[in-house]
Amino acid sequence: MSQKNIKSVIHGYSRKKEEEQTQLVAKENNLPYINLVNYPFTGDVLEIIPNAIAKKNMVIAFNRLGNTVRVATPYPHNVGLSEVMNEIGHRKNILFEPHVCSLSSINFALTQYDKLVRRTSDTSAKAKQKSIDEFLKEIATLTDFASALGGVSITQLFESILSGALAFDATDVHFEPQSEHVRIRFRVDGELLDAASIDHGEYHLLLSRVKNLAHLKLNRQMGPQDGRFSIAVGKGQIDVRVNVLPATYGETIELRLLTAQELLSLERLGLAEGTKQAIERNIKRENGLIVITGPTGSGKTTTLYAVLSLLNKPDVKIITIEDPVEYKIAGIEQIEVDHAAGFDFSQALRAVLRQDPDVILVGEIRDKETAEIAINASLTGHLVLTTLHTNSAPATFARLIEMGVPTYLLADAISLIIAQRLVRRVCASCNGKGCPKCGNTGKKGRVVISEFLEPSIEFAELIKNKATLGEFAKVYKELGYKLLNDDLQEKIAKGLVSPTEKLG
Repeated sequence: MSQKNIKSVIHGYSRKKEEEQTQLVAKENNLPYINLVNYPFTGDVLEIIPNAIAKKNMVIAFNRLGNTVRVATPYPHNVGLSEVMNEIGHRKNILFEPHVCSLSSINFALTQYDKLVRRTSDTSAKAKQKSIDEFLKEIATLTDFASALGGVSITQLFESILSGALAFDATDVHFEPQSEHVRIRFRVDGELLDAASIDHGEYHLLLSRVKNLAHLKLNRQMGPQDGRFSIAVGKGQIDVRVNVLPATYGETIELRLLTAQELLSLERLGLAEGTKQAIERNIKRENGLIVITGPTGSGKTTTLYAVLSLLNKPDVKIITIEDPVEYKIAGIEQIEVDHAAGFDFSQALRAVLRQDPDVILVGEIRDKETAEIAINASLTGHLVLTTLHTNSAPATFARLIEMGVPTYLLADAISLIIAQRLVRRVCASCNGKGCPKCGNTGKKGRVVISEFLEPSIEFAELIKNKATLGEFAKVYKELGYKLLNDDLQEKIAKGLVSPTEKLG
C-alpha cells in the first residue's frame, strides 16, 4: 500500500471515530446529532448567523423550516451558543433548534460562507433586485420568461420560477439536469413546453431549497422521494407536490402546483348538456354510485370537485378519501390515505362508513376490495362518487367485471358513468389567430369532452352474462348515446375547439 493510501485509510478511520465520539456527546446532552461534512448548505440559511459570529462561537445554521432554524455546534455547553440563539432569535423572531456536530463538520460549514454567501451578494450587486411583481410584468411569453430569469438573484430564483409557472397557468414544473445545464419545463394545457435553463450551481441551491421545504432527506440521492409543501407566491398561497428522482446528470424534480382556486362549475368545465343534466338528475338520489372515468390527466378529479360543490350544503355530510388531498374545500371532511402506514382506500372507506356520511368520495377504485366496499356503500343509503381508469363509459362495466366484482352488485349499484377527456380551447382573445395571452399558439385553457351512461335493463343483462367490452360498446351505441367523438365534433363546429385537436 502506498504512503498516500495509508494516510487516506488513517484519515478515514480517524474521521469515523470523530463522528462516533460526536454521536456520544449528542446522546449525553439529549440533543440531535448531525454530520455536516458535504451537507448541501444554502446561502440564505447560512446568513442567519453572520460569518464572523459563526466563527467566534463555533455555531452554524444549516436548515430552516418556517420560523424554526436548526443550528449545530461541537460544543453544546458553549456560552456563546446561548447568546447567539437569544440575541439573533429575538431580533429575527426565530426559534433555534440546537444540534451537535463534529469539529470537522463545523470547519467544513465555515468554508461554505465564501462559496455561497459571497455568491449571493455578488449576484445581487450585478443585477438589480427585482420584486416578483416587476419580474411578472416582463414576461408576456416563455421567451420573455427565460430572458427575465437571468436577471433574478439566487435568493429569488425559486419563487420567480413558481410565479412564472402560475402566470402561464402551468400545472407542473419539471427541472431536468442535462450535461451542460438544467432544463426547466412547464406543463401548460397538457403540453410540456421549454421554459428556461439554469446552471448546475444554481440548481444545487434550488434542489436543497425544495428538499428543505418538502421535508425530504438532503443527503439521500440514490432513490426517489416524495413530499409536499405550501408556499406564498405573489399575493397567493399554493400547495406543491414534490417528486425527486435520481437521473444521469443529477436529481430531477417534478412539482405539481395546486392553487387554491375556486371550484369550477359544470358549465365552466364545458360538459356537454346531456352529461350535465345526467349529473343533476343523479345527485338528487340518496344512494347510488357515480363513476367518472378516463385516462390519467383527463380532468376526472376536477369534475368530481365540481359535482361536490353542488352537493356541499349545511344539511349534507360529505367525506372524501383522497391520494393525496388536492384541493381543500370548506364544509367537507377530507381524508388522505397513507400507503406507507397501511392506511389505503379500502381501510379508509370502512372507517368512513362508521362516520354516518351522506356522500362519500373515493378518489380512485384500484382494486376489487375497494370496489366492493364502495358498491355496498352505495346500496345502503350513501351516494358514492369515484373514478376509474378506462377509455369509455361502457368500458367501466368490463373493467369492474375484470377486477372480479360480483355481477349481482354491479347491476343495481351504478347509477351514472361519465367518460371524459381534456382538449385545448381556442383562445377567446384572438379566436385562434395567436396573441400574447395565449403565447401566440391560438389556444388557451382546456375544455371537457364527455359521454355518459345511465344503466338500463339492457346493460343489466350484459352484466349478468359478463359480456365483453365489444358487446357493451355495441349496445351503448345502439341505444343512441352520444360518443366522445360526437361531443368533440360539436365543439369544433361551435368554434370552441380547433379541428386539429384529437382525443387522446
